[in-house]
Amino acid sequence: MILEIIITTMNDNIHRALKLIQPVQENIIYQISHQITEAQKNVYINEIEEFLHSRSDVSYHFYLEKGLSLNRNRSMHHSRGELVLITDDDLIFQNKAFKSILQAFEEFPAADILTFKTEFPDGKPFKRYARHVHQHNFRSVMRVTSFEIAYRRKSIAKADIKWDEQFGIGGKPFTNGIENIFLVDALRAGLKAYFIPETIVTHPFINSGYTYSDHLIKSKGAMFARMFGRWAYTLNFLFAVKKYRDYKATASFLRFLQIANQGTTSFLHLDKE
Repeated sequence: MILEIIITTMNDNIHRALKLIQPVQENIIYQISHQITEAQKNVYINEIEEFLHSRSDVSYHFYLEKGLSLNRNRSMHHSRGELVLITDDDLIFQNKAFKSILQAFEEFPAADILTFKTEFPDGKPFKRYARHVHQHNFRSVMRVTSFEIAYRRKSIAKADIKWDEQFGIGGKPFTNGIENIFLVDALRAGLKAYFIPETIVTHPFINSGYTYSDHLIKSKGAMFARMFGRWAYTLNFLFAVKKYRDYKATASFLRFLQIANQGTTSFLHLDKE
């Protein structure tokens, strides 16, 4: 099987993306999907062409646009590998990451999607993970991060699963939730997804204090509406209860819930248009 590493990046971050490219390995190929919103297009392209001259295992595509979900959909169109790993340009691959992914798909031939683990540079887990392999459900995919996802390309293509371009960084009008929506759509289409307790990437340290801006809260409400329709209002309430400790310093429970419900209502009205 061929594993394709898809690296989505933007503007100057192309330099970070290039550093992710490992020495040539059997059964591993790369695709760099580069969005450019600055006037230095020719500078970027000249640098890339020089790099690609010696690497037939790396493909490069650039687009004069922005939006993370749009970028990932573009990359899916050009994808060539039997297996695909989604990744960002600020990560570091574990030494045995690619081998672990290939072996996991061999071990689980019925799996269409596998998700893995991430750690910080000090070796601590990126978040709380299950200890054992398990099959994903609608609840468990809520905890998955996009760069932990690998999938069988033909399974995703046959089910016509895409990244929702109404969500994601640089997208309109909602910020977050693209990986959760992607996975819920896949489960609804009958695809099988499993969690594998193997660490594949290291993520830079992040601020331990998670800030819930009004836009982020509204996007959460919209995300729930996109996945579960009017049940989102109930989910907003449960989410507001669960995360109260995280936002209580900046917003009351009622305000948090009100903003989340605004996001739900906004999406439901948008979806009818």
